[in-house]
Amino acid sequence: MLEDKITVIVTVYNEKDNIADLVKSLHNQSLEPYEIIITDAHSTDGTWEILTKLKDDYPKLKVVSVKGNRSVGRNTAISLAKTEYIAVTDAGCLADYNWLEHLFSTLSKGADVASGFYEPLSDSKWEKTIAKMTIPTLDTVNPDTFLPSSRSVAFRKSAWQKVEGYPEEFSHNEDTPFDLLLKEAGFEFVFVPQAIVYWRPRQDLKAVFKQFFYYALGDGEARIQIKDYLFIYLRYIPLFFYPYGTMISLLFWCQRIFKDLKKTRSLLFIPLRLTIDFADMIGFLAGLKEAWQRCRQRKS
Repeated sequence: MLEDKITVIVTVYNEKDNIADLVKSLHNQSLEPYEIIITDAHSTDGTWEILTKLKDDYPKLKVVSVKGNRSVGRNTAISLAKTEYIAVTDAGCLADYNWLEHLFSTLSKGADVASGFYEPLSDSKWEKTIAKMTIPTLDTVNPDTFLPSSRSVAFRKSAWQKVEGYPEEFSHNEDTPFDLLLKEAGFEFVFVPQAIVYWRPRQDLKAVFKQFFYYALGDGEARIQIKDYLFIYLRYIPLFFYPYGTMISLLFWCQRIFKDLKKTRSLLFIPLRLTIDFADMIGFLAGLKEAWQRCRQRKS
């Protein structure tokens, strides 16, 4: 295994509109990756055909077709990597010119996990409002507790091996359980705010609902961040218990409205907040149900 090189891995499904730009941004880095490995989960929109053509222009690019969820795709790509250092990003992102160099530098100084960051690509007022409500800003991040998204992270392959990779039983929001496994194993995380990828927010309420439903589904499957979801339920359930429950619910709502309005300075936050909250509540319950059914199957 090459100790002083870094591989970039990505897993994709139906990303024909974005994949070429991502590969270009990964190839044109200030620090050249040793290899770029992309696993395609049997795309049906022509993504695979685009990837195979891109190999002619980017000799470091390796593409593999593997059916399965994101964890399966990432684990397959990492298992094929020839380097100790692994950087991970997602389709739909564009890597900053110095992204890989910042991650590599942090790992080479002794860190086990380099937690990169991400910034929105937002042009319209709608996109800017979504970004402000759904993407954390640097001033809200606690470097000691920040759990990196797998759209901008790097780690040692030996650490990945120690925790047995991304948990393949989780099909959604799997990077949080993976981060927690690394934390529990005692690996050192270092926050690298300069290691940025750019990411475009969802374009409409339907897409926002789907995004947050699957995030919450993944959290429910893994039974994590339960307290955060309880606070969401507390904004709604007491409404049905007039009058005192309604008063309690309004207190939670006033706090949430103040935060959202302060962030966005736009009334567009109202349909967004309702969409996100209902996606979270429904998705989390669906995830808990999945976890319960999986537990029953194991016992039987």
